[in-house]
Amino acid sequence: MKIGVSNYDVFPCVVRSGEKTKVTVNPCGECAAFENGVRYTVSLLPMEHSEVTYIPNGNISDSRSCYDQITAVPENGIISFEYIFEDEQQWAIDIYPGDDAGKLLRFFVYSVFDDLYERHPFMGDLHAHSCRSDGGEEPAIVAANYRKAGFDFMGLTDHGKWRPSQEAIDKFSGIPIDLLLCHGEEVHLKGGYMHLVNFGSGYSVNELFYENEDKIHAMLEDEAKAEKTPRGVNALEYVYRRWACEQIRKSGGLCIVPHPFWIHGPYQFNMRSKMLDYVFETGLYDAFELIGGQTVHENNLQVAYYMEQLQKGRHIPVVGSSDSHGTDPARYFGQSKTVVFAKALDSTSVCSAVRESYSVAIDSMPKESVRVYGQFRLVKYVRFLLENYFPGHDSLCFEEGRLMRDYVCGEESAAQALESLHGRTERYRIKKLGR
Repeated sequence: MKIGVSNYDVFPCVVRSGEKTKVTVNPCGECAAFENGVRYTVSLLPMEHSEVTYIPNGNISDSRSCYDQITAVPENGIISFEYIFEDEQQWAIDIYPGDDAGKLLRFFVYSVFDDLYERHPFMGDLHAHSCRSDGGEEPAIVAANYRKAGFDFMGLTDHGKWRPSQEAIDKFSGIPIDLLLCHGEEVHLKGGYMHLVNFGSGYSVNELFYENEDKIHAMLEDEAKAEKTPRGVNALEYVYRRWACEQIRKSGGLCIVPHPFWIHGPYQFNMRSKMLDYVFETGLYDAFELIGGQTVHENNLQVAYYMEQLQKGRHIPVVGSSDSHGTDPARYFGQSKTVVFAKALDSTSVCSAVRESYSVAIDSMPKESVRVYGQFRLVKYVRFLLENYFPGHDSLCFEEGRLMRDYVCGEESAAQALESLHGRTERYRIKKLGR
């Protein structure tokens, strides 16, 4: 019976480029163990340094011998070897006894440069709703279901309300969980029809405005009179947007432009095209919800629009957010995600990572293949992680999310069980990513 590669644990699966690293291939059970005393060949194939040669019939020759090879002898059924992985790329590690490549097992690792190696990949959603606005469940249940689905962080951004995000945080206060719950809200102000996502803020911009509505409105009306905006861009709406973004930044959050091509009401886009152009031109926002909304149609337009802005020399970091309005049953939940490469799992680090463009947007619409958008080097890396890191990570999250839900529903033993699981995903990350 042939033993599959899923019966082995390879660690670390991410290594620092240019540094000698010890890689271990550990069998999961006796049947998968490497045979002690047998000399195995370890062949290392860099994905982006091709030595492939073609022969006349159009086939590809077996050029494995062109790459570095190491001889390894197992100890207690485990193979370990040291190697310097160069550049930033995926590597295939082929292991077979002696020169019998017919019994080959293939594993993968990824080498990254220092800036990425010093950061950690975290899966998150920066735009979601609870029943405190128009979502399906209470804030703490939303949080539990997000963890169950493999998320490391999330921002609850109810319409016009910041306090539901605080409610979720308070519910798990004193309970050891590994899901980062971030403050947030979707900002709606009277100066025009607008949606702004406030992620990670220290206070509510909605509350700040409506507690001082007359004073702030008068101030912004005066600013609008002096504001020179292009034809078709409402000056009052623009200064309202600018004021909101300034307040979000003051509070330590990210101001994100969400779903501009969401079609609503009398069949119109959510955001006027000329306003969208102008906020890109002026760099008003911290991030663009590249993948979000509810349909492939919207995402397609947002990607095309973003590509055009890049051609014009206008760059803004991207995120993917589901705009989830229900987790069970799912209403947009899990369709769009963000992976950030942050130095720590806290709100400040996540926001900084996005601002510094260490983020990608993920599109995972039902019955479609997963697509990743962002900088080329990050997209390549994330695609590797989606296959070689996140599946194991997600399996650990599932149990914690289930217990979080039990805790919210009054299960007395859940708090103690959560304490016993605390730190598992961090330990997994350290093992698989080497830090």
